[in-house]
Amino acid sequence: MVLENKHSILDNSIGQIFTPSFIAEFMVKNLLTFIDKPKSQNLRILEPSVGEGIFLKYLSENGLENIIAYELDHQLKVNLLNSYPNVTFKFENFLGCDPDEKFDIIIGNPPYLGQNYNSRIFQEYVRKFDNCAKYFVGNMDLFYYFIHLGIDKLNPGGILSYLTTNYWITKSKKTGIKHLKPHILGECFLLQYIDLSELNLFEGAKGQHNCIFVLQKKTEEEKNGEKNKNIEIIQAIEKKKCNLIENLSNNKIITKLAQEENTLYFRNYTSALTNNCLRTNESWNLLFPTEVKKIIDKIENLCRVNEKVTWLNDWFIIRNGLILIKDSIFILKEGETLKIKKNDLYVKINREYVKLYNVEKKKLKRVYKSKSIRQFGYQKNEHCGYLIYFNKREFHPSVSGSRNQYFEEKYPNLTKYLLQFKDELEKILINAKENPDDIYFPRRGAVIRRNNKNHNESLVDLEPLYDSHQKVFFKFISKTNIFGYSDEQYYATSDTYFLWPKANEKMDYLFIMAYLNSKLVDFIFKAKNIKIKRSKTKLECDLPIPPKIAFKTRVKASTVELIREISFFLIRNSNGEENVHEEIFNNP
Repeated sequence: MVLENKHSILDNSIGQIFTPSFIAEFMVKNLLTFIDKPKSQNLRILEPSVGEGIFLKYLSENGLENIIAYELDHQLKVNLLNSYPNVTFKFENFLGCDPDEKFDIIIGNPPYLGQNYNSRIFQEYVRKFDNCAKYFVGNMDLFYYFIHLGIDKLNPGGILSYLTTNYWITKSKKTGIKHLKPHILGECFLLQYIDLSELNLFEGAKGQHNCIFVLQKKTEEEKNGEKNKNIEIIQAIEKKKCNLIENLSNNKIITKLAQEENTLYFRNYTSALTNNCLRTNESWNLLFPTEVKKIIDKIENLCRVNEKVTWLNDWFIIRNGLILIKDSIFILKEGETLKIKKNDLYVKINREYVKLYNVEKKKLKRVYKSKSIRQFGYQKNEHCGYLIYFNKREFHPSVSGSRNQYFEEKYPNLTKYLLQFKDELEKILINAKENPDDIYFPRRGAVIRRNNKNHNESLVDLEPLYDSHQKVFFKFISKTNIFGYSDEQYYATSDTYFLWPKANEKMDYLFIMAYLNSKLVDFIFKAKNIKIKRSKTKLECDLPIPPKIAFKTRVKASTVELIREISFFLIRNSNGEENVHEEIFNNP
């Protein structure tokens, strides 16, 4: 069930989009394949978010009558009672239910509502319901509660089948699955995962990437033992890739699947990952056929150093670009807040354009958003404006006066421009529990922590690196391996990630750029379901990086040199340059 929170919890105005009939019919029939039919008549069944009752219809049609159903919306009460007189209804919030009341089957489409943008609702639930207080964690979704409570309410051997979004499957540590995945793995087997992300199930709903999953509650013996189970995968194929004349609707596609018809719209296979392969704080790459895993294993074996596979995070620190207090203030746009006349720059202060001093002009940096990134480079003419970049490290405590006074005296016009927005900038910093005196500086992305030559951690000033050093960057959200490069000035906003080499690591940038943008890495992305969705964990922990020692033979070394030469020309072509700094060849 998709919830669209239009207002606060106080007016209880939450829009609902109910489960399509064809999905409910399929889920019931699919669930019955996991049930011993002779015993099905005596099973206790729970529907925790009944809505209009579409699951009840197909449960009843299949002879399952011992049903308890929860529904919070009292406007649906009369119709539900009239339509399903044999069902026991509880018109109350399922989140407040007794977890000790047990069931053999739990099925439904629980509500989806992210905590990030609906914190008041979650705070209210945590205050009202012990179940919510027990399992609450930041960045979670409302349907996580329904999974937790479903697991608690299952009898050993019982089956749970839910339709949800699929984001939780690929989430890892430091996200909202802190309690969810340990709870699932500790109490259940994941029997089946149906990936429906290529189908648009809920017309008009945003951000749909849906899945159906089936869990089975472990017995006490299974919890204490090492029993393992395979995971069945059913994966919807993108329609345009099916290469068929017939354009089936989602309804017909799911119906064919429910009828167990062989269809070119779905793949059915056993995941290379078993239940014992799943980890509590890692992404679950379930869409991973066994034959593909064999190829991945061969690739990873070529990326070993001292018998250990080296990953991206063994070579690089991944950090966002610049996080500003407010982009629209710090990024000057030509014709709006900035005027350019020949070699002179003018900034808009109190509706008038004021000429900048030469020293101030050097504080303006051409800045890019991630849409400018292309393989091996970026589009130089797609910058989004000119960034006001003041570096805190420019001020030395030995200088008389305060830090802000120093910048106001040295850069009077740029600071006057920013002071127009002083109240707004200070308010943002205070709300973020940051120093309100830092109104002239980036919030994040000006420095990184990494080990120095003595293996001690130190702060590294990134301004010189942004200005001239070699750097690799990629989009904050991406399904594909598009890695850009620059050895000239390149500043980017927070929707860009940078790969900064770890201390004492001399990078062969030509080789690494060729590898990162290769068809081989494209294959790894697809095979391991690596998608960059604001989180970098899956990329840095799942992408193997081959060390140069793997190419130490003369034949292999000559191949590497050819790869480097090709990479050199691809970088030059991508950036639209006549030449690229030759120093790149001298830094293997």
